[in-house]
Amino acid sequence: PTAEEQQFLVQYFQQQIQQLQAQGLSLPSQVLDEMVDDELVHQESARRDLVVAAEEVQQEIEQQFGYDRNPPTPTATPITATAAITVTPMPTKAPMTEADFQKNYGEYILAVRKNTGLTEAAFRRLFESSLYHKKLQESLADEVPTTDDQVHARHILVETEEEAKDVLDRLAAGEDFAALADELSIDTGTVGGDLGWFPREQMVPEFEEVAFALEPGETGDIVKTSFGYHVINVIERDANRTLDEAILNRRTASALEEWLAERRYSEDVERYWSSDKVPPTS
Repeated sequence: PTAEEQQFLVQYFQQQIQQLQAQGLSLPSQVLDEMVDDELVHQESARRDLVVAAEEVQQEIEQQFGYDRNPPTPTATPITATAAITVTPMPTKAPMTEADFQKNYGEYILAVRKNTGLTEAAFRRLFESSLYHKKLQESLADEVPTTDDQVHARHILVETEEEAKDVLDRLAAGEDFAALADELSIDTGTVGGDLGWFPREQMVPEFEEVAFALEPGETGDIVKTSFGYHVINVIERDANRTLDEAILNRRTASALEEWLAERRYSEDVERYWSSDKVPPTS
């Protein structure tokens, strides 16, 4: 640690140690949150008649171990060569047999029990819980609305408030918004400042608040955000417009996490954990 050329590594490892220590302090509450999530998922799954069968758990374990009960039959591909082949082809890896899987699985379960005390039944419940999360995520994703209130807006982004005031003055004098955006805006990713259609929660809050408060054709006052100073003009609005595919995909992908976030700390969840319940380390 005293060698000058090693100082970078010393600092790196010190940072890693500090991060692990911080994670250790938060580990009890993190584990509790995960247990709460599991219980919420199981209760909601029961309400929706979502069931994970033992066979599904078995197939999921087999997949994780790389075992396929019905591997695809390899098909020979004819090769037409006009020159001599000088490269020796790599041998194809044989698919895992059921005997190989049972051997690997058995050895793994023994190692898990020896090193963690986790039983095979508890190990399988981990996979069952994961499948319940997956099924509930799919069920919630199907309920995500495909339409939403959206605005079609454009903006002129400048670095200072004085520049933004000058933009408003020139607009008041009758200059064209798109032309001013092309001339002055530091947002070079737009043409004429056009941002296209977007729903709520796509822009920073300060921008969104003004954009959704304006009527079509209106230009708002100066808005300051972390990007600079904006002059916003709303072109049109649709209260029931179909969501862009990328936005819809993000919403469906996060459906379960958002559902859990709403319920994790709700009044329906009673927490009895306290630091004095942590067992001693020795």
